[in-house]
Amino acid sequence: MTVSVATVLSERLPRMFAAGVDHSDVQRVLAQVRDMAQWPKAWLQLARGYEQLGEQALQDGALQSAGEAFARQALYCHFGQFAFFADLPLKRELQQLQNDAYRRAAPYLSPAVTHLEILTDGVSMCAALRVPQALQPPPCVILVPGADSTKEEFQTLETVFHKRGLATCSVDGPGQGLTRAQAVLRPDFEVPVGHVLDHLSARTDIDANKIAVWGRSFGAYAALRAAVDHRLSAVVSIGGFFDLQTVWQRMPYSTQESIAYAMGLSVDAAVASLPSYTLKGHLAHVRCPVLIVHSGGDQVCPVTESERMVQDISSPSTYRLFADGNHVCDNLSHTVRPLMADWLQKELGHLV
Repeated sequence: MTVSVATVLSERLPRMFAAGVDHSDVQRVLAQVRDMAQWPKAWLQLARGYEQLGEQALQDGALQSAGEAFARQALYCHFGQFAFFADLPLKRELQQLQNDAYRRAAPYLSPAVTHLEILTDGVSMCAALRVPQALQPPPCVILVPGADSTKEEFQTLETVFHKRGLATCSVDGPGQGLTRAQAVLRPDFEVPVGHVLDHLSARTDIDANKIAVWGRSFGAYAALRAAVDHRLSAVVSIGGFFDLQTVWQRMPYSTQESIAYAMGLSVDAAVASLPSYTLKGHLAHVRCPVLIVHSGGDQVCPVTESERMVQDISSPSTYRLFADGNHVCDNLSHTVRPLMADWLQKELGHLV
């Protein structure tokens, strides 16, 4: 299916800007790109430019600038490959480059990034732990991406939590980022999140008694599946679905393609797997506080999905609907992100 550059921009620009993509760099890409086949290589070219800036900064001893340049390289590699399936070897190359660039950035960012390899059913998941400096080990928020998203997209989101004294652990679970090479998407995401909890609970640099999980889009579904784990102190779900089979036909084709790719299937073959991806029968077992955030203008997961979540959940819950928001409220990030971070800060009992 051919998708125009204009359509892609209308869908992705709010998300890209919220993630920290520079407006001028978008204009540079648009000056080169005439169709979506050119999109990945245009972003790769920009990413290579930031790689050179980072290397020069290292030579000059400007370590903070080096970290920022490598982190931007990673971000641009991510958006170069995001929802792009026409050239899978190129997609995987960009994913590897983004991971490598973020590892180079890791020691120079503030707070620094500790890269983790967390096993789930014999598969190694890539995760990025960032712990702000504090007198006492801080609470930690596990961040779960969407189906074709990755941990490198969360740099600006993580900062919102860090400013409130909360550590973050961004995870590429099964089917996501480089982890997909070993394991495809799975409906029971409480299992891999449980293994992340196993790891974090054994650490001394965070408060193992105050761990929350946050998820966007597919990750919002995953966060609510994981909410049955009673080690969690709080859960935030933004822009998720209650039942994937219910919303599948109204989803944009690019979203169907992203989810199917994460499953390791074609779009047609993925249909048989949809019934397993449901929250039905799970939310009654949740005990921790839950914040559900949704958008009135969500064209991927309709408002009715969040209403079903609210109806089924048994624990104390807060529901916030933003009538003029798009999918995951990316067009309202300056409003919605602080709201979610403030709610978590309060629920985790952490004041700075």
